[in-house]
Amino acid sequence: MMTRLPIALTALALVATGCSSTPDLDPQEARARMLAMTPAIDSVPSSGLGPQEVLTGECGLFLWSQTDTSKFIFFSKALSGQATFAQGDIPISLTQTRAGGDIFGQFNTRATYASDDGRELVLEIIPGEMMNGGQRIESGLISLIDPEGWLTKLPVLGVRACKPE
Repeated sequence: MMTRLPIALTALALVATGCSSTPDLDPQEARARMLAMTPAIDSVPSSGLGPQEVLTGECGLFLWSQTDTSKFIFFSKALSGQATFAQGDIPISLTQTRAGGDIFGQFNTRATYASDDGRELVLEIIPGEMMNGGQRIESGLISLIDPEGWLTKLPVLGVRACKPE
């Protein structure tokens, strides 16, 4: 019983010290600061995209979160100039604004996309080994900038796959 009391008092002192070092914030200001952090948190996909289809003769770029490979988060049909990205619970539609880097298949290793609500997504890919009907994506990075300027980086992996004619 005697050894528990000093531990409990030490823990209480640490909690009290932590609380006393927090500056006094107006409750509205504290809420505003918390809400300011929300865009970056909302940028992380909480669920993935549904199944996507490529027709005969078409190719698609399929990317999964590298940290949670059960989450299919990015899809683009070759030469369409469009993409879909899973952000939070709502997939967002993107329009390609720039392409650069090297060409692999019908895609570029660097592409920039924009959403209607002002988000910008930069995709950088390192192509991997060839496979039947496509190519693996060795690694990649999605950099998402929201309208408030929050930057979220998401490592990805995936495939470029084509449905033969």
